[in-house]
Amino acid sequence: MSKIDKVISFDIESDFGMFKKPDVNNPIYFTYNIISKPTLLGILGAIVGFGGYSQMQKGDDFPQFYKEFEDLLISVAPLEKRGVFQKRIIKYNNTVGYANKDGGTLNISEQTLINPSYKIYVALDLSKNSHQLIEKYLLANKTENGYIPNYEYIPYMGKNEFKLEIKNIQVFENLSHELDEVFAISTLFQNNGKEALKMNEVERDPFDISMSETYFYYFERLPVLFDELGQYQYENFSYTNAKFSKDSAFVQDLKLVKISDRVICLY
Repeated sequence: MSKIDKVISFDIESDFGMFKKPDVNNPIYFTYNIISKPTLLGILGAIVGFGGYSQMQKGDDFPQFYKEFEDLLISVAPLEKRGVFQKRIIKYNNTVGYANKDGGTLNISEQTLINPSYKIYVALDLSKNSHQLIEKYLLANKTENGYIPNYEYIPYMGKNEFKLEIKNIQVFENLSHELDEVFAISTLFQNNGKEALKMNEVERDPFDISMSETYFYYFERLPVLFDELGQYQYENFSYTNAKFSKDSAFVQDLKLVKISDRVICLY
């Protein structure tokens, strides 16, 4: 695992969100439920002022934000009890010329997230200038109630019209890789399928109140990086309140860090 000097967490939320799936076209566009790593890197790039797709020059393989943050370890937890946000289909007309070569009106149906919110963790190696910028902007203004960030460009939840808010910024410097014998993972984590999860789930103790609640499992395949052609590369992720044993092979393959009273998975 890369060197980690500190972890900064913050919540992002918006009235609406849309993280368009690239493999879906007309008649309807669908959204990912969970914000992906490339999208999150774009948000961080907007905060610190790095160039995005519209600033790419001829010969650039990737936008500036991706080149600067490609090695950044992050973690995501949906701020929804079971990880699934409400969605609605929104229909609207796109009348711009480049979308309608025949001069007509393009009718678009788009799946949209309602009140999406996520807790984000970023693991900083402060020997890197780009990581120093994240710290500088997120912790720009300290108040009695915490931190208020600065940003160069307005960050949004997938689309320009869905401005997001950044709240509840926290700093963690006391990190541990020593896990309890039995623990839950508070964030998304990479998985090898439902069978792997069930094999590594700790057997429930009927006298342990913390393990008596019903377990839930959420699964989603999400982009994690770009290949040399600029196409998404994917991994399978899970979000669950199930507890696992630290000795399981499944757990050994994850980048797990304990901060405060929770265990997060970095990727």
